[in-house]
Amino acid sequence: MQAIYPYAKIVHIFCAIIFVGYLFFDVVIFSRLKNVLKDDFERVKMAITSRAIKIMPVCLLLLFLSGGMMISTWVGSKNGGYFSTPLQTLLMIKVLLALIILTGVIYSLSCRFLGKKPANFVKENLHVIALIFGFFIVLFAKLMFIV
Repeated sequence: MQAIYPYAKIVHIFCAIIFVGYLFFDVVIFSRLKNVLKDDFERVKMAITSRAIKIMPVCLLLLFLSGGMMISTWVGSKNGGYFSTPLQTLLMIKVLLALIILTGVIYSLSCRFLGKKPANFVKENLHVIALIFGFFIVLFAKLMFIV
């Protein structure tokens, strides 16, 4: 695992930048353009969403695969457990937050592909929640090696 760890880390970082960057754009910038674009907003939204729906699942899959590859370096029975050190505790909190995001994405995509409408709470708040959790995941990634 040590041989591929640096490559998994590079893939992981780039996918995280793409994923959190898209969420930031959608929540902070794009949602504020509704009043400016008016009639064109829906057309622009559909164009962006149709492209993002092709890229984001692959990005999220690579994010989880690379994270899964790297996690074995820091937690598990050969590393003293899952919550023995502050690093492990923060890492497991990151995993929990990421799994919540993944659950929301899977739910949303399955509703989309099955032709059903997702619950209003998910439809209206998934990107905001994912952005907030993504912020904390990035923060904890940096704090893991400080504490």
